[in-house]
Amino acid sequence: MAIQTNYADNIDAGRVGAIVNTEPSTLISRTVEDAAGIAFGLPVAQGSEDNGITATLTGVTELVGITVRERSVNPATPDKFAQYESARLMRKGVIWVTVTDAGGVAAGDAVWLNLANGTYSNADVGSGGGLRLAGSRWETSAANGALAQLRVDLDVPAVAGAA
Repeated sequence: MAIQTNYADNIDAGRVGAIVNTEPSTLISRTVEDAAGIAFGLPVAQGSEDNGITATLTGVTELVGITVRERSVNPATPDKFAQYESARLMRKGVIWVTVTDAGGVAAGDAVWLNLANGTYSNADVGSGGGLRLAGSRWETSAANGALAQLRVDLDVPAVAGAA
């Protein structure tokens, strides 16, 4: 049996979809409808079934939640919830997500969602493709492609971007 002999000096600060801290959070569960499954840390909308969710966001005006990393998912799909699995979703709390804004984000910035591809930034994408998560803010600063802490409160209605 192989034994690990090399270790990193520091562990990662977080992982996509991981809950940041132990403050009170609102978590719910829903069934994944998408055939490809849904990765951790992504925004999801109401699916076609009562308790279903989808990562397809085109035309939505509100989110059901953001997928939370779960260690007990099927080992065949370790970084996402597979179709028909029960996904844990955050509606309120602080979660690690990937920044997708060329200029990065700064702590305190507003949070915008690109409905075409489900990515997060701090500015509207324009052309009616953005949704501002009004009850949310960036807790930490991060460059494009890096992880940042997102404080979310999806009970506050989202605001559509520029048409």
